[in-house]
Amino acid sequence: MIKTVCLVLSTVLFSVGVVTGVFADIEIIVQRADSKINGGFRERIFVDGSQKLTLANGASGTIRVPDGDHTIYAELSTLKTTPLSFSARSGTVKFLVTPHSLQNFVIERTDGGGQSARPAVTAPDVSDDVDDAMLTDMSVEGSLLRAGNTIMEKLAPRSRLAIVYVTARDEEVSEFIAGELEFIMVSRGFILIDRSELDRIRREQAFQSSGEVDDNQAVSIGKIAGADVIITGAVTGTGNLRRLRLRALSTETGQVLTVASERY
Repeated sequence: MIKTVCLVLSTVLFSVGVVTGVFADIEIIVQRADSKINGGFRERIFVDGSQKLTLANGASGTIRVPDGDHTIYAELSTLKTTPLSFSARSGTVKFLVTPHSLQNFVIERTDGGGQSARPAVTAPDVSDDVDDAMLTDMSVEGSLLRAGNTIMEKLAPRSRLAIVYVTARDEEVSEFIAGELEFIMVSRGFILIDRSELDRIRREQAFQSSGEVDDNQAVSIGKIAGADVIITGAVTGTGNLRRLRLRALSTETGQVLTVASERY
């Protein structure tokens, strides 16, 4: 009698599990690579078209999906991977999302899951050919690359730089430009002062906690941080009249070394 009841109960529980997905759910682990590219933005992970996770830089998260075929993609600031198809049948499915450059943002399966192990790429790696194309690109990325190149051409190699502020109406745009500009300059061999260090100096010196400060304060922040040159920037205008302006100032003399202005 007891065996019969247990058998019936097990059958019912198994049936319920199959219907509800309790036993069929597969665990997905998504790891965000620790990267300076868009480090201040939260990465959004979508499975089957619905957002399931938001990940800070270097963080990981877990999603559970029913046994079967699915799609996954990631969004980070203005970057987005193409949807990646994968099958979840058993065990744990693992993914890694990595921004390699301004135009190359990939998601790849890292547990050896067959056909879905190949990265989904938004665009080719940044190279000389891509840089040439960006010279006429009117997107924010193209304008930023051109403005950054204009600034860097006037600076001594291996200079220590501090991006003190980039102002914009939208704080997310401000963070995006500062982060991407930092990446561009590091990739060209310049030494960048970490922005968290600049924030600490602002607090200790009782300067304005964020946003634009006057040139004297900006130079003081850079000098305390050990920078040779400070970079400031601003996005002005709206719609098709938006313009990105960057300036480089010497921390030794306080003089403006060079300026750049690009429309996007």
